Amino acid sequence: MSFTATISISNAGTNATTFSLYSDVDGYIIPFETGISKAALIAGITSTNVPDGTVICRVLANCGTYVDMPIDDPYIYVYTRCDTGDPYYNIGVTTLVTVQDTNTPIANCYQYADQGLLSAMNVAFPSLTNNPTLFVAVCACN
Repeated sequence: MSFTATISISNAGTNATTFSLYSDVDGYIIPFETGISKAALIAGITSTNVPDGTVICRVLANCGTYVDMPIDDPYIYVYTRCDTGDPYYNIGVTTLVTVQDTNTPIANCYQYADQGLLSAMNVAFPSLTNNPTLFVAVCACN
């Protein structure tokens, strides 16, 4: 799966004319966007191909120079914990059904609540917390 993020740079050298974008998820091996012009990247491009779990985007110029940039406002899915109603998210989990976490001895069940950019979801859910142990699972909220 992938999520949406807007990526931009403030400037680039004269030898840098086209760019590719890479993710830290695969160690910057496979680009998720290619052939981006300098003008488009300075203006800001919105990519819908950012691999789930990406924290750092590498912007690589055709001349070989690159900059690693954090993804600050990823597209997320929000889930509320069934027993408490507390909102949680995990960048890698994108489903409209229930999810669980890997807590032991008893895993908690969560139900889908909303989706959008992290900044907007923080407004809608002021106590929103990242839960990196969420995974897609069939569970039931009572």
